[in-house]
Amino acid sequence: MNRDNLISIFHFIILLFLQSFLLNNINFFGFINPNLYLLFIIVYRLNGNATILIILGFLLGLMLDLLTQGSGGHTIATLTIAFLRQFIIKFSFGVNFEVPLGMIEGSLLSQRLLYLILMILIHHLLLFIVIYFSLDNTLTILKNTLFTSFFTFILIYISLGLFKEKND
Repeated sequence: MNRDNLISIFHFIILLFLQSFLLNNINFFGFINPNLYLLFIIVYRLNGNATILIILGFLLGLMLDLLTQGSGGHTIATLTIAFLRQFIIKFSFGVNFEVPLGMIEGSLLSQRLLYLILMILIHHLLLFIVIYFSLDNTLTILKNTLFTSFFTFILIYISLGLFKEKND
């Protein structure tokens, strides 16, 4: 087992338990729970196996639903976002997505923000559609998606800044 796999396993476990035992108990304004566990799928290796990412996305969502007694919303949303990640990367970064580290070093801030926003919005929209599962709750779905996505984006952006390597 190489170093990258051990780091991925460590991130998986830490984010799973942090989300299920700490962040799901935080309710900003009574309904906003930031979902930091998305960070695992967002920062997964670019050259990593897509099939492994989809399996890990499924397991992450399933474990989170089991730990929080969820309705399967996290599983469906996380599995879908793991599957769509490659398409979102191609859409967000254009020709830079095939260059090794081109997404990180050779991309504009707007491209990275677009990637984060799309990943978070799609995940949260699917999550709240599955949780509420009714056309009568369309405004609630949109409200929860918008506000939870905003706070999740802030939390993920801060987390990415904390782990940024400094080049001296």
